[in-house]
Amino acid sequence: MDFTRPSIDFAVLADAAQAVGGKLHLLGGGWDTLRVQRVPVQHHTLSIGMRVRIPWTFAGEELELAVEFQDEDGHPVFERGPVRHKFKVNRPSGIPEGADIGMVRALTFNNLRIPDYGGYSFVISIDGEELDRARFRVIPTITPA
Repeated sequence: MDFTRPSIDFAVLADAAQAVGGKLHLLGGGWDTLRVQRVPVQHHTLSIGMRVRIPWTFAGEELELAVEFQDEDGHPVFERGPVRHKFKVNRPSGIPEGADIGMVRALTFNNLRIPDYGGYSFVISIDGEELDRARFRVIPTITPA
């Protein structure tokens, strides 16, 4: 891992996520399997909660966070392309010079169209460099016999 570049400390899937006051609030977080009765399906809502680590030397620079939804073969699922968010991180007062700067983010996807059973991932990049993947599987609901 290159500690001189921005990185992702963690990315977690949740039923709901909020980033407020430097803290990440999750509801139903940490899942990796979605059971559905049939495909294609429009999943009502899911969120990604993440913590981004920005090196001191990147403070004040404009960076672009991108999240692309892909199937297990690496094909994009979003027709409109990745979700993109430009941001700048300022150096907070009170932290030692040279310290990394943490930033939490939460992204929510409503009525997410999932075309088929199988593996999916949200590919997380900063300035075009893939840093992490939040992976999950879509499988059929088990019907009691």
